[in-house]
Amino acid sequence: MKLTPILLYSAYALASPLHRRVAKLSPVTRNGTNLLVDGKVWKMVGSNVYWLGLDENVIPPEGEPFYAPTNASYPTKERITEAMATVRALGGTMIRGHTLGVSTGNPLSVWPEARVINEEAFNSIDWAVYQAGLYGIRLLVPLVDNYDYYHGGKYNFLRWGGFDLNMQRDENNPLVQQFYTNSTIVDMFKDYIKTIITHRNQYTNLTFAEDPTIFAYETGNELLGPVWGDMDSPADWVREIAQYVKSLAPQKLVVDGTYGVNKTHLGIEEVDIFSDHMYPVNTTKLQEDIELVEAAGKPFFTGEYDWVGGDTDNLQSMFKVIEESPAVAGDTFWSQFGHNAPDCNKYVNHSDGLALQYGNPGNTANQNSRIQLIRQHFLAMSQNEEIAPDEPLPAVPCPAPTSPLRR
Repeated sequence: MKLTPILLYSAYALASPLHRRVAKLSPVTRNGTNLLVDGKVWKMVGSNVYWLGLDENVIPPEGEPFYAPTNASYPTKERITEAMATVRALGGTMIRGHTLGVSTGNPLSVWPEARVINEEAFNSIDWAVYQAGLYGIRLLVPLVDNYDYYHGGKYNFLRWGGFDLNMQRDENNPLVQQFYTNSTIVDMFKDYIKTIITHRNQYTNLTFAEDPTIFAYETGNELLGPVWGDMDSPADWVREIAQYVKSLAPQKLVVDGTYGVNKTHLGIEEVDIFSDHMYPVNTTKLQEDIELVEAAGKPFFTGEYDWVGGDTDNLQSMFKVIEESPAVAGDTFWSQFGHNAPDCNKYVNHSDGLALQYGNPGNTANQNSRIQLIRQHFLAMSQNEEIAPDEPLPAVPCPAPTSPLRR
């Protein structure tokens, strides 16, 4: 039977998980190793969608903002909304979004230069936070990156502070520690944090400090010192940044953004969650991390992992450990992409081979089976729901609706 557009939308709305009614979001709190929402245990499961505030993968139409040296552009509203709809279809509860908080050093950034605010850069960030709230998706926002990529990071602050350093040449230079120890640079970074957290969203009229959609800030992404794997973001710096975030936003949780679990950080009262990244998936390392963090009375979070490489049994084993460990708050895979919306005929690609493109007809059988496995895991974590690993994936329309139903 051929349905009219109104009937077609109505049939879709009744059938789609995107149109489950969602309640107004409440703050996430912590009690020991548990995260809670309205007094009930809440799990943080979802994806890394690093490009929500600023992208590097699409050349926009002529006349749109574009910074060619780093291929930086603002993502479309349609791409952002589809990302929220996809996480919801997967049974996820949250997104880790780097460029919602890391945006420094190029003309399209929130801070193109030290203490210079580019209000236009907040347009895509505001839309992402607004749409996440409508979809019932909470956000974890890193505040700086260890690297020198298109969206910025610690090297911008080092250069603004008078140190002529770049990652390609100076990754192992001891002077990179000045980011953590130089009081002028630390104060500058704190000013940047204030710019982000106190910003008022044009769609919600809430500051990011006030909006429960953003449930946590992360001190950074994969923060290290001058030696790979050294986990040398000093405890004093982590404490100072965590305290500062909570002074601006007392209801936010703080995640230690060190790359790995640094034992010297476990006693920092203001840090709520510790994390690690799994490249490749390593259940032995995962269990060691969990034991360390649980002993400190805090929850553990797997912030990134390779969802498509290695053996499927190993991925299943990781999910099993996470699901059976009460002290694990959740996990987010690396990383999610979708259509180049509003062009619904093309998908956005990323160069690292780890792009999860939900619903792409070009996916391999292995990719689709792993996406189904991720959905099974997310539903087990977020809704205590058991489904078969081969259950068909629910459709996500393109373009996705900007106003899903709410209670």
